[in-house]
Amino acid sequence: MTRHFGVLIPSTNTTVEIEYSRLISPLLQAHFGRVLTSGTAPFAPPKEEDVAYQSRLLGMSKVEVICLSQTSASLFTDEYDEVTVRRMTESSGVPSLTSAQAVG
Repeated sequence: MTRHFGVLIPSTNTTVEIEYSRLISPLLQAHFGRVLTSGTAPFAPPKEEDVAYQSRLLGMSKVEVICLSQTSASLFTDEYDEVTVRRMTESSGVPSLTSAQAVG
């Protein structure tokens, strides 16, 4: 049985999709959503409305979990992960996490 998961990535990221397709088990299938950054800084967090919208779309595709794959975003505020995960989960209806949380 194939398991489906969603990944939110910055719109400028050109590596995550190919890396995942090369590295994950054939029993896993990744589905991607792209988000714009909220500022001009190179590692600015994604726009909140993009996170919510793309999470909603991934949820509609019946993924089982969603991860925001932008570790640097977690460094902007102390509450970033908590607030963003709540937004992703509420928008998609599935459990969510950030890459910083996944790494620990």
